[in-house]
Amino acid sequence: MMGAGGGRTRVILAASAGNALEFYDFTVFGYFVPQISDAFFPAHTSTASLLYTWGTYATAFLARPLGALALGSYADRVGRRAAMTLAIVLMTVGTAAVAFMPRFAAVGFLAPLGILAGRLLQGFSTGGEFGGATAFMLEHGGERRGFMASFQFLSQVVSTLAGSAVAWVTSEMMSDAALHDWGFRIPFVLGLLIGPVGFYLRRHVEETPVFQHSAHSGRPAWTVMRNHYVRVFVAACTLAAGTAATYLGIYLPTYAQKQLGMAPSASYALPMLGTLISFVATPVSAHWSDKVGRLVPCLLGAALMLLLAYPSFAVIATIKSFVVVALAAAVIALLRSFYSAPLAALFGELFPPALRGVGMSVSYSLGVLLFGSLTPFVNTWAIGATGWKSFPGIWLAACSAITLASLWIIRTYYKLEKE
Repeated sequence: MMGAGGGRTRVILAASAGNALEFYDFTVFGYFVPQISDAFFPAHTSTASLLYTWGTYATAFLARPLGALALGSYADRVGRRAAMTLAIVLMTVGTAAVAFMPRFAAVGFLAPLGILAGRLLQGFSTGGEFGGATAFMLEHGGERRGFMASFQFLSQVVSTLAGSAVAWVTSEMMSDAALHDWGFRIPFVLGLLIGPVGFYLRRHVEETPVFQHSAHSGRPAWTVMRNHYVRVFVAACTLAAGTAATYLGIYLPTYAQKQLGMAPSASYALPMLGTLISFVATPVSAHWSDKVGRLVPCLLGAALMLLLAYPSFAVIATIKSFVVVALAAAVIALLRSFYSAPLAALFGELFPPALRGVGMSVSYSLGVLLFGSLTPFVNTWAIGATGWKSFPGIWLAACSAITLASLWIIRTYYKLEKE
């Protein structure tokens, strides 16, 4: 088994690379929605243009369950490493679509169709990424499975911070006109550099001993959907609070620009404090879960998020200063990280090794589809329809309640797998 030190570092870097590219891409796409909507989705009103763009962003998530079934099954039949390598190639191509697609003014409807195709490919590859990569880290983790698997979510934190930093630097160095014209493409071009590095790392790392020594189902997707569909749905619901909070963080710059009147450069800096706090909180919570079990930090973090979700956004909507908004967003980020850090290991331990890749992939993709993909769209629509600028807090509180219920079901009815 690839043990301590350099071996585990290679495992973490190889497995995290795809997730890093995915979340970097989704972060910068979310941050630059105003510019992307002008370039590729022009409409009769600004709100309509934003809704078309957020709708395309959400539509990409429809491909995730398909990718989860295809690439998750591939991970359980052929190997975790092979599935991760294929996923990062497809992910890189999807990112390139936004980086190089001509504007609507140049090619007409080919522009939004091309962006949609790139998003769907991104969603397909991302759907299979979670199961294969998380199983890879979990099965190399030994007694530190929670800590190792948490790097799946820690890589999201790092890539969100990188996306925020690149967006902020780009907006600071360019005029608004240049940013709208071509500058928004720069972060996507930089993100493409992750692809070749991740491909190299994944091609030169060992397969997990658990996969090598376990029996493999010939039809893992069919077996999971036939015998474990309730388990898949319950696992998906545990993601509700975390994925809603994550995509509210991605939506925050657009919210700050459109609802609070902040400048783009200030809005891109808003999530930075929260991501820095998450960088510390995630491994601490995951390490604690290796000592006390996965459910204790999950339940505590989700309960606090339920209590504080609406008050946080009520403060954001009322006191519109940069400092207050950044602090409220940081509180949500802290609670999200504390609760979600053990979830990767929890997902892995819900499914037997022979079905782990597809089981985790389908659960994760379904959870993000149900509770994450619609978050920016629903909140943009609800605020426009009702005028309630604190509506994101209502959405997050409802998702937190769903998470708590699903965690209670797992605690009551399921026994987690231990290798």
